[in-house]
Amino acid sequence: MDTPDHALRQFVFAARSPSLRKAAETLAISQPALSKQIRRLEEHLGFALFRRHGRGVALTASGAELLARLEPAFEQIDHAMGAAAAAGASTHHLAIATVNTLAAYLLPDLAVAFRAQGATARLTLMTASSQDVVEAVVRGKADMGFVYDVAIDSEEVERVLLHDERLVGYRLAGQGLPREIPVAELAAQTLILPPRPYVLRRIVERECGRPLQPAIESNSVELTLDLAAAGCGMGILPARLGAAMVASRGLERVRIVGGRFERKVAAIRRHHCGNQWVAQAIAIAQRLSEAGGEPEDPASS
Repeated sequence: MDTPDHALRQFVFAARSPSLRKAAETLAISQPALSKQIRRLEEHLGFALFRRHGRGVALTASGAELLARLEPAFEQIDHAMGAAAAAGASTHHLAIATVNTLAAYLLPDLAVAFRAQGATARLTLMTASSQDVVEAVVRGKADMGFVYDVAIDSEEVERVLLHDERLVGYRLAGQGLPREIPVAELAAQTLILPPRPYVLRRIVERECGRPLQPAIESNSVELTLDLAAAGCGMGILPARLGAAMVASRGLERVRIVGGRFERKVAAIRRHHCGNQWVAQAIAIAQRLSEAGGEPEDPASS
């Protein structure tokens, strides 16, 4: 006979199945082999588990009593093993979801600082819309996320505010154009904006006071900057984008005067999150937010 645990699990499976033949097929063994295993278990226990009859088998009273005791016991064992496996995985892995704009300037520095502190967890970084980031954290697909606070509409997550993010324009430099633009003139510009479900698009349209028809829609920071560098229009993106992303493309920042082109950046996690790396990652994000700031205002340079 196999180990008692294995034999007892086969008994439970056979008892739950409509027939020994079906049980054997699911267990990927022959029916004679399963019948032999059950007979050896009966010999080991000293009583019959099944009563044989012309149409198959049925549980004896002793078999039914054993099944009633084994099912909750195995359920607890399986639950404990699953919880232990999940806890073990969380100690070696950190999944972070974020919106595309924050990924452009926050995640690279966070990943570097995370490793510099000696963290051994494997990082998984993913980008999505704000709503999808919140959903990923709620459903456990991500351990934590970085989003804009206006998109947090779930009571299943807790938020940690990081910083206020200001939006500016990015366009091809060297055209001799003013480095500031009044919000009242923004709608008349050739704009490159993300699709309407994105928070950034909603902020721009809110401050302009009407729906906009951008020349190009793009939900990619890199592509928006490339399009602006190609002279296709002016993109609206966070002012915190690094110099390497801006100057290397021959772009300049354009300050938008008037209106509230700001949004609050927040880290989110599930309540009572058990991943030990989440708190460390949030602490790093807080330090980066405090130290990062914005590049020098283009209007004053």
